[in-house]
Parts: sequence; structure tokens; C-alpha cells
Amino acid sequence: MKSIKIEDLISMENNREEVDVGGISVPVLKLKKLMEDGYAQLRAYKKNRTVSVWGKTCSACFTEQQLRGKKSRNQE
Repeated sequence: MKSIKIEDLISMENNREEVDVGGISVPVLKLKKLMEDGYAQLRAYKKNRTVSVWGKTCSACFTEQQLRGKKSRNQE
């Protein structure tokens, strides 16, 4: 999947609570928080259920569980 602007994802949400990004369900509130934190681009990796995000001065990678606010068994 190509990268997409987080702002574009938010504008496509149409009052939904979540947006499907390459087969990964991401809460719109989390996308808005990522934008506030300086992230601008997103790329989803369906095979390993992760999302990478980056901006001018930051970058990160999250699992689908992290984006949805759920703890994995390893985090408990």
C-alpha cells in the first residue's frame, strides 16, 4: 500500500468511528491525535498488521492493537 496523508483519511471518515486502512481498522480519534502529535503520513502493512506514521520531525510504528488501545498478552 502507498502512503496516505492522515488528514485525507480523517476527511474520508464520514462520521464513522473507525477508518479501514489497507485492511487495518484505525480509530478516527487516534488519527486526529497522531496529527496533533506531528505525524502527517501513514502506511499500512496488512501482512503483519502494523502501521507506520511519520511527519517532519517524528516517525513511529504501531500495531493494530496499539492503535485501538488494546493491550496484547505481552503488555499485560
